[in-house]
Amino acid sequence: MVAGLAFCSSAAKASDDPEIAQAIADCERKVSVACGTVGLAYSDPANDQYDIFLSLRFLQEACRGNHAASCGRLALVYLEGSEDIEVDRATAGRFAIKGCSLFDKTACEVAETVFAEASSDQFDAEKALRYRRVNCDQGGWRSCEDLARIYYNLGEFEPAEQVAAKACDPAHSEQRSVCEFAASLRLRREEIERALAERRDAQRRRLAERERASQVVHSFLGQGKYDSAIYAAIYHSRQLSDARIAFEATLQAGALGSVYKDHLYVLDYWFPSGRLNAAVNAEIERRSRGDDCGIYNCTNMPGASSRRWAAGAGRTAASRSSSSASSFQPARMKSAAEISRETRNRYRTAHCTMNNNANRYLCN
Repeated sequence: MVAGLAFCSSAAKASDDPEIAQAIADCERKVSVACGTVGLAYSDPANDQYDIFLSLRFLQEACRGNHAASCGRLALVYLEGSEDIEVDRATAGRFAIKGCSLFDKTACEVAETVFAEASSDQFDAEKALRYRRVNCDQGGWRSCEDLARIYYNLGEFEPAEQVAAKACDPAHSEQRSVCEFAASLRLRREEIERALAERRDAQRRRLAERERASQVVHSFLGQGKYDSAIYAAIYHSRQLSDARIAFEATLQAGALGSVYKDHLYVLDYWFPSGRLNAAVNAEIERRSRGDDCGIYNCTNMPGASSRRWAAGAGRTAASRSSSSASSFQPARMKSAAEISRETRNRYRTAHCTMNNNANRYLCN
């Protein structure tokens, strides 16, 4: 990531160089640039007068005066260390932050190295990400590759692809890994786009089918065929909204009596509460009463036949029973209301287990 001191260019050849001598004099007068010139020269291993320890004085003075290159060199010196200077990543980080804020490339690279090392006490994921972005923007392809992989791990696939593509230069073989990564991200995006397009097409087809089914419901309502409209809503449209429209229209037309009773059971479960549920159950109850209690005073209730026979013979069922030697007791017959409830429950079980029932959730 960071170039070593051995690769830094020499700012001066020797201490007897008149430019260096003048720079030392100017540095004594607090000229930051002059201090930087001397510090960079003495910290350059290619310089005959190389003295890394002596260079620190000039580099620190220059960095205090906001000389960007001096801050970057100090950061590099403390990052790598030498025979005279111990590695100090904390100090390297401080100089790197300042140097990078002054737009020194070396300082930004050192900052990324210091804060991205997970095993270091200086590890800071937020700062590492920040300086990776800076170095990537400055053309550091390795920083771009690392940044792209971080975005990928965070699930931010679009910026990951963009950063990886930016870092890829097929002309350089050392960038093969980032180019392959960029290609894999592009293929992933294309596959997702195709899948999304297919999903949108399928959704459009479903919506079109629902619209056609809804048109059938409205067509029946326009013809005054309310039971047919409810049937179409239940078994073709399978949409609660269509069933509501059909049922509301049926109520407004006063045509609830024309609705097939099994359809009422479905509506009872599709509308489990509220005004529509009350209307459905009122109609079911009305029809049940009509079955149970006719002109013979609830002829289908248990014991009704015995009471009619006894009344016709001029005596009560109780006296007949007591005068008879037989111990026969007629089996209790279910009322129409009980039969209706059982039918309703059987219908509910069948309806709620339909594989293609779009309203199964209403049965829970």
